[in-house]
Amino acid sequence: MRERTISKLRTLATSLGETAEGSEWHIFGSVDRDEPDAADIDLMILCQNDGQADALRKAIDPDALLLPLHLALMTFEEAAEVNAICVQRSHAIFP
Repeated sequence: MRERTISKLRTLATSLGETAEGSEWHIFGSVDRDEPDAADIDLMILCQNDGQADALRKAIDPDALLLPLHLALMTFEEAAEVNAICVQRSHAIFP
């Protein structure tokens, strides 16, 4: 499940072109741990600014993936302030 989900998310990110340019996509949680009973996809996207976060929020259909999508969008600055990557134990999947 993990590799298939990552592949779909990378395809999605690539399809968004300039909207996703400069962003960094991370997965965490049960799908990242490849748990067989994962109920959702936890995706954190680090963005250059609030405008990019808003554009990505509008462009991503949370129901278009294999499992429901829990989407967290924040700027790189916000993520650094709360140490989000370490706290969530996330792994970068894009770019």
